Order: sequence, then structure tokens, then C-alpha cells
Amino acid sequence: MKTFLKEKVEIFNEFREEVFALYPQAVLEEAIARLLVEIKGTKKIPHETITTTLMGVLSKTETFNVMSTLIELQQMVRHDSELLASMKDPSYNVHRTIAMSICGLYGSGAISLFGFVDCKFRFFFPTKRPKSFISKGIAAIVASATSVVISDKVKENYAARNLELLGTRGVKLDDLVDILDQLQRPYNPDMPRSLCEDHILAVLAKQQTFHTIQLAIKIDRAVENGELNRQYTHIVGQDEGLFGVDESIATAIPLMYGTIALTNFGYLDKVKPGIIQDLDSDHAEGKCNTFMDDIVCGIVAAACGRLAHNNVPKYSKPLQ
Repeated sequence: MKTFLKEKVEIFNEFREEVFALYPQAVLEEAIARLLVEIKGTKKIPHETITTTLMGVLSKTETFNVMSTLIELQQMVRHDSELLASMKDPSYNVHRTIAMSICGLYGSGAISLFGFVDCKFRFFFPTKRPKSFISKGIAAIVASATSVVISDKVKENYAARNLELLGTRGVKLDDLVDILDQLQRPYNPDMPRSLCEDHILAVLAKQQTFHTIQLAIKIDRAVENGELNRQYTHIVGQDEGLFGVDESIATAIPLMYGTIALTNFGYLDKVKPGIIQDLDSDHAEGKCNTFMDDIVCGIVAAACGRLAHNNVPKYSKPLQ
């Protein structure tokens, strides 16, 4: 971001100190270790791994933005009687919704773990109040760090396998790079095209990207081959506007890169530039790309988010 009042490193150091003042680092690390024990089959993890992973989660811009919001809201609730009254309602869930933005960076596994930590908050933090804005953020941090530790054993780079899968549906690396370049060029006019390719390949390297692409292709092919229920085949084959499951599956990819990536997904799904439009309009000989066009949206949107988080743009708004 370009809006920090101080150097980013200094801001993030202060942020971590603020979090640890509320929940000491040792307490958070112990909570992660206890959660790992609670998960069946998880072996004892070296303490250094837990420390490194926790600090990694706390170094994410999305974590900073979400926790800063939750901390500010916690201050507001102390003198805002209306907000306090709403929070006391058993059905109040806005604080969870905000906090889970952190988990989204680490996939559905982190979101599932968030629910577990949230429900058993007193088990992990006996002296803390479970129903506060900050507690939901802490639950998200613990869940996310734990998810990273569990999935860290996956070392394979899936880029080649994903490119092979995409190729079977007529999608090439250059098709993805073209769209990303088109989206980012107005913000970074001097950006090398190779930067776009690097971020696309980084997204394709993820195991979660592989699983999402694989599932999307299997459903599209099953529809083409008439292997599914007749009614379902008709809905998917016609790419009904209210179906929505294609977008739901595809968003698993951009969600790993924050809400800015999800915003880009919606834009791409609506505008359908380049290969996305080609896929969406190709119905020749019973062709079905209902899921695949959204997958391409998801990959490029994720790369947009990754690029935004890792490269400060030259312009905060596109040039006219």
C-alpha cells in the first residue's frame, strides 16, 4: 500500500507489538501447538516452525488491515452503546465475517479451523473474552497459522501440471498473461510483461489451484459426455445465470490472495476479456466451459491480488 504514514517495516513491527500486547506471542504459539494436537494425525511440530509461521501470517498486508479494523472497532464499542447492544445479540456475526478475511488467504482448511477455534475459544485462551472483535481476529490468526503448518509438507510445484490441464481446454500461459498485463498496465505503465508471467506461474504453483482446476474440468467434461443427471446437465450446459456454483468453486483461487483479488474476479467475470470470452461463447458440438471460464477469471484475479500485494503500483488510479 502507498498510504503508510511511516516505513512499512516500522508499521508492521508496531502492529505485531500491539497484537502481542493483547495476546502474548508465547500464548499464541501455545494455542497453535494445542490446535495441532487436537487435529488427528498431526505429529509434534518444532517450536521454531510455529514461530516462523505465526510471524509470517502477521506479516501479511491483509492480516494487518483486518486486525487494525478489529482493534479500532474494539475501541469504538467501549463508548458506542448501539454497537455494544448489537454485539450482545447471540446472532451477531459481523466480527466473524471480518476476521475470516484472514483465513481466506489460506484456503477452506483455515476457515474450518477458524470455526473450531471460535467455538472452543476458552479452551485456547481461558482468560480472554470470546465474544469480542479482537478475539475473532486472534482465532483467525491461530487457524491460519495452523493451516499453514499442516499444509507446509506439500512441496510440489504444481505449475506444470496446471498448465497441462489448462492446455487440454485450449488455455495457454500467454492467454492468462495477456489479461493480467491488460489489467495492470494502466497502474504500472513501465511494468515488464515478465512480471505478469511470474505472478501467474506463482498462482499456478499452488496445490489448491490444481485441485480447483482439476474439479472444474471434470465437471465440464462430464456435462459434455452426458454422464450427469439430465436436469443438472441442462443447467450447467446452458450456463444458467443463477447457477453460481461455477463461480463458487473458482473463487477458491483468488481468495488465497485477499479481497482485492476477489474484487478483480467479479470484474473479469462480468467483462470477460480475451480467452475468457472465447471460452464463454464456445458451445460448438456440445462444448461446455461453464466452469473453465470462471477458472481463468480466478487465476488472473489471484495474480492481480498477488501482484498488488508484492509490487507498489506507480499510480493508485489508472491513467486516463
